[in-house]
Amino acid sequence: MTPSPSRRRLLGASLLPAALSLVGCGSFGGGDEPSQDPVTADGPGETKAAASPDRCLSDEEASRGERPEPPARADAGPENEAIPDRPLSEYGLALFAGGERIAAQQTSDALMLGESDTFGTVVWSTADGTILERLDNGLVGAIAADARGRLAIGGVTTVELREADGEVLKVLTGGEEPFGPRIGNRVGDLALTADGTRLVVLGADGRVTIWNLEDETCEVEHEIAAELGTVIALSLSPADDTLALCAEDGTVELWDPHAGTRTGTGPDLPGTVAGLAHAGDGTLILAADGERALHALAPSGEVTTGPALSASGPYWVAAGPGGRVAAVGRGDNRVLLWERETDGTVELPVVRGSAGRLVFSSDGRTLYSASPSQGVVAWSGGESWNSFETP
Repeated sequence: MTPSPSRRRLLGASLLPAALSLVGCGSFGGGDEPSQDPVTADGPGETKAAASPDRCLSDEEASRGERPEPPARADAGPENEAIPDRPLSEYGLALFAGGERIAAQQTSDALMLGESDTFGTVVWSTADGTILERLDNGLVGAIAADARGRLAIGGVTTVELREADGEVLKVLTGGEEPFGPRIGNRVGDLALTADGTRLVVLGADGRVTIWNLEDETCEVEHEIAAELGTVIALSLSPADDTLALCAEDGTVELWDPHAGTRTGTGPDLPGTVAGLAHAGDGTLILAADGERALHALAPSGEVTTGPALSASGPYWVAAGPGGRVAAVGRGDNRVLLWERETDGTVELPVVRGSAGRLVFSSDGRTLYSASPSQGVVAWSGGESWNSFETP
């Protein structure tokens, strides 16, 4: 590994502004021994933007890493408050290559309430919804998977790259990882290129960095200084690695992550783009707020407008095989399914509580969601969602 990566700036004069713990475009409105009792706190609290990962830990440094521990009661703030019956982070959900396993992020709430000994990334079987492994890494940000079965797992200042069997391959860091943040920023999104050699990170401070992870290399290859303002969401095309970035004002830019160059902009749409996803053929799905509708930008440049969205953005959006698209407003429980091939629309059964990040199975027949209150849930048709084992 390379402990001190080089970095160069691209097409911009300043760092991206301090940002938000977001996925989807538009603003989201989300040393002592630990106490044996639940840790709770009251009061407004203060938050500071955490630093994006900017270097790769050496093997020796990574081997000394430990999961963040709860603060002593006297040091606890609102960001550490334990909330009952909220087992999952809505930010992290990724399907392993092959579709037999799925990963999501267990919050620190159960640990603080004395109901669990672990928190962080959990892996389930998609066949029966049982828990296969608890990584207990204390990370609660975005997750991405590549075709080789590897996972990129985000926290607040940290991103882990793990082999399919859970082995830690590389650790990217921007400083000490804090304990389970309730209020504050985290790695908002991650994406791996088709060959798995490049990782795009949307950091907690709003910076977009592209990491070269080929072989033993582990360094920032490009830092994108987009001209569209604060970048708050991204999506990477599985067809050609085109990177779509979305600004807080809904502006969309297209980039080549290998060259680190801007290649175009998104279409002129009514409303404000507030969610992104790529289909397998490279079609970019855009969920627009204001006018509240789904749109599809084909690789040819043709734009198709789909159904109206009932909830306001920002949105979680997923695209699957067969032209399937799913979208839900953040904090909402009504997931909309758009069948692009027939232009049909189905409002799926209500998710109890709310739905989080969405992902389709490899055949498009099952839709998964990271529900904060229900855990990982799956819909394969019918009148209800099936719940996986609760961590």
